[in-house]
Amino acid sequence: MNPLWMYASAAFVGVWSPLAMAAYPEKPIEIIVPWPAGIEADISARAISSVMSKKLGVPVQVINKPGAQGVIGTSEVARAKPDGYSIGSLNIAALVAQPIAGNATYKPADFEPIGLYSAVTMVLTTRKDAGLADLKAFEVSAKSASKPPIFGSYGPASYPAIMVHRMSTQNGWPYKAVTFPSPGFVQLESRDADFVVAPYSVVASSLKAGQIIPLVALTKDRIAELPNVPTLREAGYNFDSLLWSGLFAPKGTPKEVMDKLTAALKEAVQDPSIKELSRRINSPFFFVDPQQAKAQIAADEAAMKPVMDSLGLVKK
Repeated sequence: MNPLWMYASAAFVGVWSPLAMAAYPEKPIEIIVPWPAGIEADISARAISSVMSKKLGVPVQVINKPGAQGVIGTSEVARAKPDGYSIGSLNIAALVAQPIAGNATYKPADFEPIGLYSAVTMVLTTRKDAGLADLKAFEVSAKSASKPPIFGSYGPASYPAIMVHRMSTQNGWPYKAVTFPSPGFVQLESRDADFVVAPYSVVASSLKAGQIIPLVALTKDRIAELPNVPTLREAGYNFDSLLWSGLFAPKGTPKEVMDKLTAALKEAVQDPSIKELSRRINSPFFFVDPQQAKAQIAADEAAMKPVMDSLGLVKK
């Protein structure tokens, strides 16, 4: 469904309305990113904000509020005044997984989706000297080894950890999770981990140098620079993986404001600069409208809750 451009004329209708004073937007807009500066989710949000600024005619500025696996910044968006001047670039982990785990006071219903716009391309990798040609060989090795392979994890309720648990449960291979601040090549090289799931942009240089081996892409489509690496479904799993990010406003934001933000986002993802960034970091940009975003969130909640329950992550 295409977003509607709404241009409401402001008027006094019995009571005073803030829309009577000026058309939105009339001042800078803040996009809260609940992650540190410099990581892929931040880079994507900054690129989108720059294009949206041109579309909306006012500065659109990214404000980083990291901490507690995204909960701190996401909470601030939930508490923000619903006027369209403080919105958030939030992802499935902070918006869906953390409330299921009981780590957040907010819930997805506390937000209005402006639209989903990108996904982080994740890849499961292992050491080259492990001698594992593909994911099937990895699974056979995990099942037959005297000790389960160590998974370098971002944390129990992180999206990669939930995906690994779904894989392990479906195909019956064991693992032991160990948390690291930013798992990647360093943990594999030091043998602190036997496999990791990390953004392609984080491990790309190690992959190109042949230091690590990609086994499966946690994406809906194959990674352009890893054409021989299968997706989860191609590898025999019955689910997809999509670590999406989207723009969200606090619940109660006026429809006229939401429509303008949605229209600006929809245009922004088609900008040549965004297409170039997508090519450079090997992660997709797209547009999912508010209604489809709500359906995606509901489906993700339904899929993730039983997995997290089996991990003991759902607080009763």
